[in-house]
Amino acid sequence: LDVAERIGSFKRVNSLPVTDRAREETVLAERTAGMQEKRRPLAEGLMAQVIKSSKQVQRSGLNLYLIGMPDCGKTRMGKRLADSLGMPLVDTDKYIMNRMKMSIDDIFCELGEEAFRAMESMVLKEIIKTGGHIVATGGGLPLKNGNDALLKNSGFTVFLDRRLEALLGQDADNRPLLREGGDVDANVTRLYHERHDGYAAAADLTVDPDFEYSAERIALGYSEYCGSL
Repeated sequence: LDVAERIGSFKRVNSLPVTDRAREETVLAERTAGMQEKRRPLAEGLMAQVIKSSKQVQRSGLNLYLIGMPDCGKTRMGKRLADSLGMPLVDTDKYIMNRMKMSIDDIFCELGEEAFRAMESMVLKEIIKTGGHIVATGGGLPLKNGNDALLKNSGFTVFLDRRLEALLGQDADNRPLLREGGDVDANVTRLYHERHDGYAAAADLTVDPDFEYSAERIALGYSEYCGSL
């Protein structure tokens, strides 16, 4: 099981699927080669159970990613899901601020957006390697530096598609892209139209977070996703 845990981490980091039917067939054939015919069914059943248990361990390391616009409710939804699923929650923006001992505003001002995006990718890779987290991502993370490919096969991705009208009038602290030019609502509207299709393409499930049973729908989708692999 320890080996299965390391295999799961390797697969997540390298965007490999949990299930590899060809590899499973090869393992079964190798383990039963030269065996007495009367013992083969028992041996195959034993190895099939080992493989099944290994995949259960690997699936437990799959992350649940929440993506979407600033103020769409990723952290709020993450807290609800953490309680219901019993999984730890990590917010990538807060993770970076704690690591750097700087606010997002200061990182953008002193180091620039490109440096911040590199930090996002680094943090995402660390979370993928550890596994088993609910991850509230920064608004731009799924659309930059090939991060969408990192999300794939390392977990279940949910786009919180909150209505544009509900995103207007938000606080722009630690959201420097929303303050450009001084018109926050105009920037929110522009980013919404620029990013919407990219979020949808990266997601396994799209949910309106203001829907009454959105958390339950996400939890069910994650469980079904893990069980199907």
